[in-house]
Amino acid sequence: MTNSLHPLADLQRIYTMLHSHFGPLHGPAARRPWWPIFSEHAQLEIIVGAVLVQQTRWETVEAAIERLHGAGFLQVAALASADPDQLAALIRPAAFHTQKAPGLIAIARHIQRQYAGSVAALLNRPTQELRTELLALPRIGRETCDVIMLYAGGHAIFVIDEYTRRLFERVAPEEHRWRAPYDVLRTAIEQVLQTAPQAAALAALYAEYHAQINEACVRYCLSKPRCDGPPARRIYSRQQGRENYLDRDEGCPLRAICATYQATRSSR
Repeated sequence: MTNSLHPLADLQRIYTMLHSHFGPLHGPAARRPWWPIFSEHAQLEIIVGAVLVQQTRWETVEAAIERLHGAGFLQVAALASADPDQLAALIRPAAFHTQKAPGLIAIARHIQRQYAGSVAALLNRPTQELRTELLALPRIGRETCDVIMLYAGGHAIFVIDEYTRRLFERVAPEEHRWRAPYDVLRTAIEQVLQTAPQAAALAALYAEYHAQINEACVRYCLSKPRCDGPPARRIYSRQQGRENYLDRDEGCPLRAICATYQATRSSR
């Protein structure tokens, strides 16, 4: 059995094993969308959430989003004219809340000025042009940019986050590219997975794969792994129906192919 992730079959195999364990997490087949939405302004809400979640647990972000929604700030015009101090108070205790507040206002002002307040018009731009534009805005780095493009805009961009690197490093530690620069690793994974005939299908695959990786790392592949289970019962979203599989006690579905797990067992 090989743990190398060079062949296409191996990345697909990881995806299949995760999907078989968790079931669909994102898209029409999922009981609830993996990215929870609480307002009627889904695209703007995803942009706000992608900025707020930087170095912040999702539970904190979700509570902040609900406060912003309650205060009427999940609308471009309202967010663009918000008082930075008031906004910072609403998103606290998100990390760097005093910096994220003016950053969100600047993003909203850009959408208001360049696209007459239409988030859809911004996100409908060609993929590479949109990526360049988003990266020029405050508080938007590569990961945040690609999260916005994938989940809010439906662009076929594979998101590389710390969970992605951690899971692949543990499954195949002999690979040396998992700590490669962000775009190098992103492009390498996209080249392996680009089998869908249409961009929309590819974007759906990337979103589902990213959701599966994150779920595995929240449940099993933690900083201190819980390979043999039970999964961590962390409730990171209050959206109803999100975690219907947590009554199970199985271990991580990737144990059979995880080199780190096999090495740990052999050293006992």
